[in-house]
Amino acid sequence: MKIRKLNVAVLFLLSTTTVVYGQIKIGAAPREENIEGVALKGSVKKGSENNIISLQRKSVEVIERVGSAQLEKQGIGDAATAVTKASGTQKQEGSGQIFIRGLGDRYNATSLNGLPIPSDNPEFKNIDLGIFKTSVIEYISLDKVYNPKFSGDFGGANINIVSKEHSGKPYFKVGIGSRVNLQTFDKNHFKLQAGGPGFFGYKETTFRKGNPNVQYPFTTRWNFKNAANPFNSNMDIEGGATLGKLSVFGYAGFENGYVYSAGKEGFYDATGDAIKALDVDRYTYSTNSTALVNLAYKINTSHKISYTTNFVHSSAQDARFFRGYMREIGTDIIINRGDNKLTSTLINQLYGNHKITGSWAADWGVSYNRMDSKRPDRLQNTFDAISLNLIAASTINNHRYFDALTDNTLNGFINISKQVEDLKINFGYSASSKDRQFDNTTIGLNFDIQTPVNPDNVDAFINASNNGIIRYNTFRNDNERYDPFYYHFKQNIQAGFANVDYKFSDRLVVQLGGRFDHVDLQSKWDDAIFGKDKSNKTYNKFLPALNAKYSLDDRQNIRFSASKTYTLPQAKELVPTGYYDVTTNVYGNPFLSPSDNYNVDLKWELFGKAGEVFSVTAFGKYIENPIARTTFSTAASSDMTYFNIANSGVVAGAEMEFRKDIYKSGNSRLYTFLNATYMHSNQKLKTEAEFAKENGGKTVQFNGQKTDAMQGVADFLANINLGYTQKFRSENTVDFVISYSYVGKSLYALGTNKTGNFYESPIHLLDANLKFNFKQIGVGVTAKNLINSDNKIEQMIGEVGYTNRSYTKGREIGLNLSYEF
Repeated sequence: MKIRKLNVAVLFLLSTTTVVYGQIKIGAAPREENIEGVALKGSVKKGSENNIISLQRKSVEVIERVGSAQLEKQGIGDAATAVTKASGTQKQEGSGQIFIRGLGDRYNATSLNGLPIPSDNPEFKNIDLGIFKTSVIEYISLDKVYNPKFSGDFGGANINIVSKEHSGKPYFKVGIGSRVNLQTFDKNHFKLQAGGPGFFGYKETTFRKGNPNVQYPFTTRWNFKNAANPFNSNMDIEGGATLGKLSVFGYAGFENGYVYSAGKEGFYDATGDAIKALDVDRYTYSTNSTALVNLAYKINTSHKISYTTNFVHSSAQDARFFRGYMREIGTDIIINRGDNKLTSTLINQLYGNHKITGSWAADWGVSYNRMDSKRPDRLQNTFDAISLNLIAASTINNHRYFDALTDNTLNGFINISKQVEDLKINFGYSASSKDRQFDNTTIGLNFDIQTPVNPDNVDAFINASNNGIIRYNTFRNDNERYDPFYYHFKQNIQAGFANVDYKFSDRLVVQLGGRFDHVDLQSKWDDAIFGKDKSNKTYNKFLPALNAKYSLDDRQNIRFSASKTYTLPQAKELVPTGYYDVTTNVYGNPFLSPSDNYNVDLKWELFGKAGEVFSVTAFGKYIENPIARTTFSTAASSDMTYFNIANSGVVAGAEMEFRKDIYKSGNSRLYTFLNATYMHSNQKLKTEAEFAKENGGKTVQFNGQKTDAMQGVADFLANINLGYTQKFRSENTVDFVISYSYVGKSLYALGTNKTGNFYESPIHLLDANLKFNFKQIGVGVTAKNLINSDNKIEQMIGEVGYTNRSYTKGREIGLNLSYEF
């Protein structure tokens, strides 16, 4: 029956049949007619736990997501912490790197709404997920099984952040909060670099160009200042509305944080004697300002276009004070080092979803991203701890440093699908173009006279009045004194992909696909040590993939996946530019080659009641030519570079995930969700002759071993969460969640030049979150890092462990208030 206009529909659900009656109007007289079929449509909260589990159950591909509902209950404030709640995932303390199934930054990829986003740091491939606040996130998807629609540069996982889209009633929400770090708040002399970025993290400083012997080049002081009140704070506003076919969601927020830690850093030779042994006081101040607007225009039931713009500005100020011994200087020393980094990232995305006919559909997206990151003024002074003279053995011992990184990326894809009964065909094209420029200038200082200098008042000695006794070195000739050293890197990837899903029966679905990537890498550089040069490399990669799902019954699935992918060296790893720190210098290696990865997964999953799941996964990865950072034998003991360190490596493990309601009665619910991962790794190390042949003469001396574990693979990971929720009348609720995480021992770096391996010690994390919702008012109490584990890396010499790095982050207690209009 054809109905032109339906005024009222009533659905009767009877014990034996379902009958739908509708009132239609034909001519002037309305009458009731039986409706043979009806489609009920409504909006679903994509970030709800039930929806995430439902999608996981139905999908052909393996899906693992962390939704906004779970993040809110656990009091998780950023995407980096959220990702660590998924199985097989860990965050390396001190670096911001995310390791997934033991594979670090270079093996993973990050996207927003399915489109790639740039890194905010030349050290890393991926953006620091900590700068994405969970208030803008609908859910985070971790795709640990490869699908040809993803970039072929895939080893660990693709991390996709899906931004919130408004649905439902309009609202406007205001929130404020404050947090106290218990090992920081009572530091009356919390140190920050004078002339640094300021409270909101925007102020920039630089140097005066010209002849420094004529005019003092620095505009800021060498001394450090004291922060007034080292208390953490946050404030934000968000809101959404649906205006006809247009939905609007917006968010703006600011957050800052102070952390003080006292620890140790060291490096030891093969006999256990100290090359470096330093006590360190570290003061860190960070800020994050975020603004996001998400627009979705629903043209009709078949066509939808969305636009997302996201601006993130972050700053990090780091003041470190070292005291101890350094063999290369030959005496006890004091080092003052101040560093600050400002990063602004602008992401613009336009994407659409279209149902062209009953069987044809298309998705597309384009984006332009720009990232500007600066270290506008880093300083370092080095003193003889006894005489208090400034040590000028190297111009790096006393210097100012300035750099700027600009990254422009264009991305786009189109994906078309056709459904024909039991067959679904999916094919498309994607392209990515990256243009990165990195400039850096170092101004080193030597002195014509030696005199004791107070480490707390360096300005009394290095100042404009004493400019005549300072000798400046910018590592260039006078006529090009301030021309920055640089690298320029371009990466262009063109790809075509296709998938075929075939439903062999109601129980068995198989997806077979492939991807072809054409990769073009171009780089040129000018470096103080390595001079000027350039490199052009191209690669063609064919990447097959298989995904299969077999349903044992309505509640159980068995999944199998196999694929080939690759891992590209990153710009910083390929270009021979130096990055200098107090204890380590790192250089790129233009001789690096991509790694080829072979991946396999076998998963069993059991679904219980709504929101409940139990799954077990076995996985393995075989990696040809894995890349790792390590010292090399033809350089100083603490200098490091990157090598294709082994002929092959293997990572194998098992994961378990469990979500279950322990007790449920009326409006009360006690539940748990937990996951655990066990991993083992091994790699076949290359010989010295192989290193020299592949790397222009550079070589590595291991400790006689021919095999070793792979960097970053922890032996055991676990997340255990226990939650209680209580609903009262008038929409009042209480949520209480206790979360415990464990990250086991892992190889941090391979020991070379006859020194021992470096191992990251186990870490225990315990958080608690209590949240009250009273209609329009929200009150949250958080307690984080309650165990306050020692973040420790040990260098093993024989059976004895020596501290390479050790510090604690401090326990934190916070209060958050919100009001929704």
